[in-house]
Amino acid sequence: MFSVEEILLDASMMELMESKRSGDMMRLRDVAEKAWLAVSRAVEALLVALGVEVRSYREKRDWLRKLGYEALRDGFAAREKFLHIDCFYDGICDAEFVEYEISKVEEILRFVDEETKKLRTREQPSKL
Repeated sequence: MFSVEEILLDASMMELMESKRSGDMMRLRDVAEKAWLAVSRAVEALLVALGVEVRSYREKRDWLRKLGYEALRDGFAAREKFLHIDCFYDGICDAEFVEYEISKVEEILRFVDEETKKLRTREQPSKL
């Protein structure tokens, strides 16, 4: 995983446990936002590795589609809706919901990590 994204996700998991223990809804919302930020940063890193610089979430979604990453685009958009909008902004979530969404974030981070590793190995000159 990417170090920044991994740190964000680890912080989310620790805060999720604390939120479950305390019932603190604001902490739960913060958990959701950190998990969303991990996804957003990972997708941005992949796009940069592909030579694409973006400034908005919409540009990220559009470029993922253009580059043939339709499933990643769908996962990105779903996490944006569920974690960023529904949970963080609107407070429509509970710990079980956020825990499930974090499992989806982990899947996205693993996929993006694998894709960027493939890109890096293609850039390396062949060694005989």
